[in-house]
Amino acid sequence: MLVLPLLHAPPLRMRRAGLEHLPREGPVLVVCNHVSVADPIVLMAAARPRRTAMMAKSELFRNPLLGWYLRGVRAFPIRRGCADVGAVRTACRLLDEGHCVVVFPEGRVTRSGLMRPGYPGAGMLALRPGVVTVPAVVWDTQLFRGPARVRFGPPVNMSDVAPGPRRGRNREATDRIMTALAGLLPAAGGPAQPPPLGPPPLAATPAAATNAVAR
Repeated sequence: MLVLPLLHAPPLRMRRAGLEHLPREGPVLVVCNHVSVADPIVLMAAARPRRTAMMAKSELFRNPLLGWYLRGVRAFPIRRGCADVGAVRTACRLLDEGHCVVVFPEGRVTRSGLMRPGYPGAGMLALRPGVVTVPAVVWDTQLFRGPARVRFGPPVNMSDVAPGPRRGRNREATDRIMTALAGLLPAAGGPAQPPPLGPPPLAATPAAATNAVAR
């Protein structure tokens, strides 16, 4: 899309690092922290030349022009307030077809950079056969005054996730993702912090469990 190169100009002045960790082909799940509503489009630009697909809240698609744009950049809707099985199936299908899918495991924006525990949907997608899980962190997109920094890290190893009930495996995989993100964030300028492990707060909305691009 023509708008993406503009992100390298003021005010965002995007800077990216670690692109060598992002495979140019094959099924890839990019998992990212979430500090601004600008993160999806910034990450989309940073991943180039690899094209990405990601979830977006269904309300955005009600606007015909915005919906047209979102579909053009491979976004697909997810309904908040419920477990949207259709959105999860779409993400699984895209991965099975060899695409690159972006998810934000926290399920919502946290402008302070202090991450929340991730939802297990990220771990479920990461454990699909053949999927490479690449952590990415963004920083300084919060106030739209860059330089916005994006850093990709080495793939998260999921090969030794212990066999057992699906729920436990998804939780373990998600905790590995959040550990990788917490370790990578300071390199992009974000705050150092212990990994946010375990289930998310009960007050959060169920839709975030399927890794919606949050408000």
